[in-house]
Amino acid sequence: MLNCASGVSPEQRQRCDEEAFRQVEAGSQSTQLEGGWRLVKSRNPDGGADAISAMHVANSAKSDARLAGLSLQCGRDGIEIVLIVLEPLSRSTRPAVVLMTGGKRAEFEASVIQGGAALLLPADASKLATGDWQGATELSVEIATKPTAIRGAVPIAGLPTALGYLSQNCPAR
Repeated sequence: MLNCASGVSPEQRQRCDEEAFRQVEAGSQSTQLEGGWRLVKSRNPDGGADAISAMHVANSAKSDARLAGLSLQCGRDGIEIVLIVLEPLSRSTRPAVVLMTGGKRAEFEASVIQGGAALLLPADASKLATGDWQGATELSVEIATKPTAIRGAVPIAGLPTALGYLSQNCPAR
């Protein structure tokens, strides 16, 4: 992953995407889904419920190297939307996140989780995933960070199928 900076060749970007998937799969069980989505089940090292998510990597040609992708995961209150970043953020920050699909814009305040490597969006973002995003092919992302924002795009074609698989595999609440 050291050679995955912005400005690399398309072939190197492909190798970076493949390496990111290999790292995810190392401690997980992964199933390829429609549209490049992956259903990922990771064992809880503490013996609790497995972590289950549907993940998609960012389009590296349209994203800066700090945005890794999007994760839809089973949460206590339903499906949670999480953005994965490669540059850890301070847990005390609550960055503004702007998401756009098909000209529709939504802005949220995110919570920094997982040691700064992920941004949990509020429940209203989950409502977009099950509504407005269903027919979209790409999600544009902008995360307000200093000194520069993290910008990118995540392909989301196949989202309805990914959500269906995720819902079937989430533990009963």
